[in-house]
This record gives sequence, C-alpha cells and structure tokens, in this order.
Amino acid sequence: MEWLSDCTAVEQTWIEKCAKRDPKAQEFIFKHFFGFAMGITLRYLTNTDLAQEVVNDSFLKIFNQLPKQVKDIKSFRGWMRKLIVNTAIDHFRKEKRYFFFANLDDASPYLSTQNDQGDLQSIDDIILLMNQLPPLWKVVFNLNEVEGYSHEEIGAMLKIPASSSRTYLTRAKQRLRELINSQNRIIK
Repeated sequence: MEWLSDCTAVEQTWIEKCAKRDPKAQEFIFKHFFGFAMGITLRYLTNTDLAQEVVNDSFLKIFNQLPKQVKDIKSFRGWMRKLIVNTAIDHFRKEKRYFFFANLDDASPYLSTQNDQGDLQSIDDIILLMNQLPPLWKVVFNLNEVEGYSHEEIGAMLKIPASSSRTYLTRAKQRLRELINSQNRIIK
C-alpha cells in the first residue's frame, strides 16, 4: 500500500504542509475533514456541543501527532478515524459517571426477541433510533458493528469485562429491532 493512498494529490500536499505545522494547512485540514470527523463523533455522542468538543480535541491530537507519523501513514482517513474514535471513547469514559446505567435486567420489558425488520426511510431514522439506546449500549454497538472492534478490545477501551460488552451488544440489537418494528407499525 502506498503512502496516503486514500488521499488526492491536493490533500497529500496539504497534509505534508500540516505536518510542518503550517497554520494555513491546519485550517484547510480542519475544514476539509470536519464533516468526516463530526460524523464519526456523533455515532458515539448524541450531544452536538460535546461532539464538537471531541472533534476539536481530535484535531489537536492530529496536528500534534502528524509531524511524528506522517511518513508511516498509509491511509490518512483510517489513521484519523482511529484517533477520533479513541478520543470519543476517552471522552465517553470520562463522562460516563454522569450517565444513568440501569440494571440490565430492568430493561427486559423493553426488549424483544423478534427478528423481523422492516425498511427504514433514511439514515436519519437509524440515527434517531440509535440515539434512543442507553449511552453504553450505543457505544458498544458502534465499536463492534461499525468499527469492527472485538469484545476484548471494547472491554479494554471502556474498562468493562468482555462478557459485558457482548451483553450490551445483544441488548442494543434487541432494542433496535423493537424500535424498528414499532416505527414500521406506525408508518403502516
């Protein structure tokens, strides 16, 4: 794989300048990749202000680490995605004491084992449904299903047992099925 293979020649030029701490290049990189970063962050945090804070923290890390790692980066977007996800998880861990975590057994009346899923109208519908999940379930779902992390890796990131990660994922999927089914009943 070639260096920065997922970037255009223009992006590569700006990234090289950014690695030399050029303020104009940093501004370009921030503006150019802001939507990409915000999209990733909003999968983990529902509060837009908090997501903006995580994006800003992520870009500070990108600008600090880029000069040291620029020649080793094969996929800039992949490298950046990992850094943004880790920053969001760090923020989630720091803030998780403020989230209400009910006993998982208390959630059982809301869970369904039905497996029939209808069609949602748009990605916005899915995001709205995801935002109805408890915060920890949402994070575990994103890390496993979207980012591809194993339960052991998720457990290490969130400082929970891998078995809890599996449980949260199962519960999140069950709750999403129920939400999808109830939304489809409303649409029909």
